[in-house]
Amino acid sequence: MSSISAIRFNATKSPAKSAIIFLHGLGDTGEGWSWLPQLINQTHLVSDAQSINYVFPNAPQIPITVNGGMVMPGWFDIYEFGNPNARQDIDGFFKGCDILKALIQEQIEKHNIPAHKIIIGGFSQGAAVSLATVSLLNFKIGGVVALSGFCAVSDELEKRLVKDVNFDTPIFQGHGTVDPLVAYDFGKRTSELYHKLGYKNLSFHTYPGVAHSASEDELIDVVKFIKDVIEK
Repeated sequence: MSSISAIRFNATKSPAKSAIIFLHGLGDTGEGWSWLPQLINQTHLVSDAQSINYVFPNAPQIPITVNGGMVMPGWFDIYEFGNPNARQDIDGFFKGCDILKALIQEQIEKHNIPAHKIIIGGFSQGAAVSLATVSLLNFKIGGVVALSGFCAVSDELEKRLVKDVNFDTPIFQGHGTVDPLVAYDFGKRTSELYHKLGYKNLSFHTYPGVAHSASEDELIDVVKFIKDVIEK
């Protein structure tokens, strides 16, 4: 289980009571989001922030077709940027979901974190994997954070969907209006897809003028969302 490469920060106050597992985007590593605990601590919004375990997994190194087959960290291959109708790496995509599922199990089994206190999330590719993974679980988790996310495997997802279990799990989806890589409309359509699949508690947040990144406003909204889930 712990053979999954990741940057892990165990709670500074034990026992750990909750966990956040956050997946980076294409070409990045777990290091790229490892500042999140510091941000959460600095905001002083989450009262028991010291009791959170953090996991920032590293995606496997794979050739990325859209980048001329260059090998880089990726949760799945991409054949065309931003085209929902392009060919999709379905096997790779669901392999990414399996990695995230294993990391959730690790928190439950090794750290005794209750599943409903685990938040999964990610940016871009990581957001796509996190959104899909919540649909594949047969137990309820705490929440999902999807930043600049998308879903390009909707037909396959509908076939694999585990109904009802997480339909009322809170999902935070944030997207910038001028994202050149994952168009804002693609993000919006993704939120509509998940609503249609049955996710009643998904909120879609729009960030005007933000490109393919997370703005300060968005990050503060994420911390507030984390607070609501953890302190429920």
